[in-house]
Amino acid sequence: MVLKSEAPQSESQKGEEMEISPEERRRIYEEEKARLDSERKAEATKETGSSTSLKPNTAGLLCYLGVWVTGIVFLIIERKNQMVRFHAMQSLVTFGILHIVIAIADAVRDWAIWTVPGWNWLLYPQLVAGNVVFGVFTAISIVLWIILMYQTHHERLVKLPFFGDIARKLLSKLDNIKEEDFGKQAEDAKARPGQPPPPAGQEPPTTRDKMGHRLKGTRHGRIASSIAAIVWSAIFLVFFNFFSEYFAVYLRETVDGITSWHIYPLLTQDLNLVLPILNVTLILTIIGHSIAIALDKYLARQITLIVLNILGMITVITFLRVFPFDFSVVPSAGAAAVLPTVAVVVMILITVGLGIGALVRFIKLMINISKMRGNSNKV
Repeated sequence: MVLKSEAPQSESQKGEEMEISPEERRRIYEEEKARLDSERKAEATKETGSSTSLKPNTAGLLCYLGVWVTGIVFLIIERKNQMVRFHAMQSLVTFGILHIVIAIADAVRDWAIWTVPGWNWLLYPQLVAGNVVFGVFTAISIVLWIILMYQTHHERLVKLPFFGDIARKLLSKLDNIKEEDFGKQAEDAKARPGQPPPPAGQEPPTTRDKMGHRLKGTRHGRIASSIAAIVWSAIFLVFFNFFSEYFAVYLRETVDGITSWHIYPLLTQDLNLVLPILNVTLILTIIGHSIAIALDKYLARQITLIVLNILGMITVITFLRVFPFDFSVVPSAGAAAVLPTVAVVVMILITVGLGIGALVRFIKLMINISKMRGNSNKV
């Protein structure tokens, strides 16, 4: 009787268990989806083991994309993955040395052509040597740049002779790793598991807040920065187009008790050759920052700033090539001799700064997009 009384109860229980409400089914589906996403994220973390959340091949390619500049950037921002750090150091060493040689060869060529006008034939061997070295090392730099990016993107570790050995030694000293242990750590970098990700949809608020602050900052700060850029661009636009002659040396002269002022402009008529690209850059800066204020979207803002940095580089390089300045009007002979060099150095530093800024923004943009995608997979 016990068996007969329990049997119907067991069947009824099974029936009740099989009757699942739509809400329950949805909950089970969401839990299963979250579990699969968590496992996929854990697998991705295991593959990267990186400070940037980028895959090693993608981060390695970026190390070489901007040659020694991105090498420096990734040495700073990547603190975990030894494979990526090796690519960054190898990029810095390889292209740093090659570009120094190229710069010296270019300087020798210029010196041979311009230092002794009319007597260039005496320096013909130096001119030929400079041209050969410049051409050969430029070709080597381009070939290595393409090969390293291609091989790294396909997850193949390329350690260059000489350059790779120097990079390995420097990185071993920088990270306090024994040189004989470095190779094993680099090869095992992709297999090193990272920290387990938080449960799906339950990212710690502190982490989320820090990331949001890092990605977006404050709206007031962004608006203030854009307004400042718009105001300065408008001022420069008006000044260079209508009042450039007032960028000058002002000398006071008194003759027979009458004082008069003489204005000697520092900008020549060659400024007209620079004005087109300068105006385009300034107008696009005003438009770009106005759009950034209106949209207030991280992606749109960063792309706008990258484009404006590149346009700024082109503009400054145009100033360098045309050099629409005349410092001979400066009363002090010493200052008149030094100011052209100072102006060239300042413009070179501005160009390098804009280039580094564009590259750093591009790398951060890719890293943050990767992080935001990872966070969206958790929801």
